[in-house]
Parts: sequence; C-alpha cells; structure tokens
Amino acid sequence: MNRFTKIIGGMVFCVGLYVPVPAAEPLKGTWNLNNWVPGDSVHLKLRYSKASTRWEWGNDQPLADLQSLTAEQLHSPHSSVAFTLRRDAGTFSFEGSLTLGLGGGKYEFTPDPTYATKLGVLGYETIGEDELLGMALRDVSLAFASELKFSGLKDVKVSDLLRLKDHGVDLTFIRALATIGATNLTADDVVRFKDHGIDGEFVRALKSAGVPVLSADDIIKLHDHGVKPEYVARIQSAGYPDLTVDQIIKLHDHGVD
Repeated sequence: MNRFTKIIGGMVFCVGLYVPVPAAEPLKGTWNLNNWVPGDSVHLKLRYSKASTRWEWGNDQPLADLQSLTAEQLHSPHSSVAFTLRRDAGTFSFEGSLTLGLGGGKYEFTPDPTYATKLGVLGYETIGEDELLGMALRDVSLAFASELKFSGLKDVKVSDLLRLKDHGVDLTFIRALATIGATNLTADDVVRFKDHGIDGEFVRALKSAGVPVLSADDIIKLHDHGVKPEYVARIQSAGYPDLTVDQIIKLHDHGVD
C-alpha cells in the first residue's frame, strides 16, 4: 500500500482581464531506490520540500515501469542513470546514480496538461497541481476514474479516487461488487468492505441465501460476527424469514442453530 503523508499547498485566484500564464515549473524533489524487494520490483521513495509543503511517498514499483532503467544498471557496481515513470496524470523524470541496487538523485514531475480536462469530462471536480501530483503518485488512471464514475457508486469525487487507491481497492474489487448488483454504495462503503476483508463473493452469497437488500453496515456486522451466508439461509428455511440482522447475530453469538 502506498504511504503518503500530507500535502499542504496553496492556490492563487486571479480576477480581471485574461493574461497568458507561463506553464508551471515542474515540481522537483529527491528520490531513493533499493532492490531489496523480491522479484522484478524495486522500492522507490520520493521526497518533496518547499516552504510549508513537505511530503514523502514510498511504494514497491515494477522495474518494467521505470522506463530506461535496466536490470544491468540496477546491479552494476556503479552507474549513472536517467529514467522515467509515466502516469496518466503526468511524468516523473529521474536522474542520479546506483551502486549495487542502491542509489538516489533528483527528479522532476511534469503534469499532463490534458488530464484534469479529461477528468472534468467524466464529471469530476476541478483539480489543482497538488492533486495532479497525488493522482500520479497513486497511479489513478483515467480508466480507473472512468469506471468508478459509472460503477454505480454514489457521488464519486477525486478525493474518493485517492482514498480507494490508498486502501488497495482496484477495479477487480469494484467489478465484483457491481456484477452482483451491490448498488447504492458509497466509496466509503467500499473502503470499509476492503478494510474488513469483505469481498464480492461474501455479498453474492448473502444474496443467494435469500437475504433481502442489506445496508453496508448490516453486511459488515454479519461479517465481523462470523455469520456465514449459509447460516442465514438455514435460519430463513427454518421458518424465520423476517428476523433482523441484529436478531440473526444474537442467535449466532449464542450458538443457536
């Protein structure tokens, strides 16, 4: 899971005649890398500091995503390197050196000027440079943003995209909920499902057991009390189809079968 400490930024609003504004300078910071991660990945850490704005981010990154960085350079006794990490929201350009899989240097982040516009077309709110950086760090692709917007989740916002990514929610998880008709959920509900270990199969089994439409809170309570969907089905088939979730949980907790 990505680790991301707070971003504190400022926005400047101008009122009056239109004056051409030069493109913003790329954000610059420092990076460190090590290949202690098993497999074809490295651990990449980025830092940024300017005035009151400070943050640090680290993540295991597939080597294949670091364009122009080779395994030979990674494991050489010493090599100067220059490579890029491209995201829909922008591109990170790295320069520095590596020694036996360890190293670091400086990077620049250049936002994609079309990304925010495309998010707006999808129905998301306007975002600034700080949000663009956050979207790029978490690899919030336009495909992810688009599918989330039309997944049936209620009122998905940019902040929801970031939070879902931070909690490891991917499109496979979202699709599993969507295919079983788990509608009227919020992004917060999905995050809670993920954090509680609830997947689409558990929700599907509850529906197959004949359980009426449940709220996210009810689904979480049943799961956290260890109530299996087949237990609910047996209770209903025994002639008690109208029990509340709390009543079912009480029976289960007292060992009633």
